[in-house]
Amino acid sequence: MSAAVVSLIIAFLGIVGTLASGLLTQRLAERAKAGELAHSERQRIDERRHEAERAAVEATRNCYVTLITASLDYHSELNNFWYALRADRVTEELRSRLDDARREQRARHSEAQMQVPDDVIATADGVSRRLNRVYGVLKRLDGGMPPRREGESLEQAHVGIVETWNLLTDMRRIMRRSIGVSPQHAVPEES
Repeated sequence: MSAAVVSLIIAFLGIVGTLASGLLTQRLAERAKAGELAHSERQRIDERRHEAERAAVEATRNCYVTLITASLDYHSELNNFWYALRADRVTEELRSRLDDARREQRARHSEAQMQVPDDVIATADGVSRRLNRVYGVLKRLDGGMPPRREGESLEQAHVGIVETWNLLTDMRRIMRRSIGVSPQHAVPEES
């Protein structure tokens, strides 16, 4: 082989090497960029998932707050009505406030049925039934319709009010547990 051919082959290999090196560098850069893009996309997906989970927990928490508040208000109005009935001092304003509290609690309970876990709604159902049972007794004792049933008394209504407080305490505990609030930070119970 002549020196010219050898020089030509070396030049050719140099050019091919330079081109191959450029292509290889470009391929590696594309792979690195694709890896970065995939990593960024995974981060965005994780952030969106985390944000959706946070929003769901916040929506559930807000639902719990409105339900427990409405239930406590209903309970308070039942208690106020019981005291007024016992003292024979029931007014139209008290009747209206009790009916308003009942409607509000029913609305919040209905919303919760579409949003909260089964264990919470089961407890909320029990609270709602008990509140409404006491409501019925008090309304019948007040002379509302339907007429008073056998065995209904102010004492029975008071027992129902006290028992409902215990159910409300259980509901609050289950709600707190469902959103991850630890028991050691629990709100002290009323006596």
